[in-house]
Amino acid sequence: MTGKRVSPKKSGLRFVKWVDTNHGFHSYEFHDYMRNVAAARYVIRRVQRIIDDCVRKHGLEPLEQQALVQIYGASNQRLPIGQVAERLDIASSALASRLVSKLEAYGYVRRVPSEEDRRATWACVTPAGVEVLHAIVEDLHRDVQYFHSKLSEDDQRAAMEIFAFYAGYGLDLG
Repeated sequence: MTGKRVSPKKSGLRFVKWVDTNHGFHSYEFHDYMRNVAAARYVIRRVQRIIDDCVRKHGLEPLEQQALVQIYGASNQRLPIGQVAERLDIASSALASRLVSKLEAYGYVRRVPSEEDRRATWACVTPAGVEVLHAIVEDLHRDVQYFHSKLSEDDQRAAMEIFAFYAGYGLDLG
């Protein structure tokens, strides 16, 4: 795993022996681990529903918005069409190309031929695409903050521990 490491004692991860893959069979603190997984999955599902509802209010389908986020969120604010499929974790480059075409029809994305490789085409977000992303984020923050206010501190901590484990952050098991 990569990322910042802290010792399990400092991290407060109660299920740390369960996530340590160096010890074969894992049963120690399994219930704590599963409780945290349950909290994390609850948060993921609720927040994803909030995001999807918000995105639809702005006239986009969730996968279209995710493509727009991946393109704009790329380090140089553009992404080769093939990498759109990879970043969305979809198998079909054809589907990624159709998504880019829809976003292009909305005026949110434009295609730019690669200067380095004539076979490659980049997807770039337009000012209108940035504007719709801003609008979605503004609405989203309000709805997610309301959801936060309904989560217990235990559920917040439990979900964050699992997110840290999924991302490989804060675990020093070696």
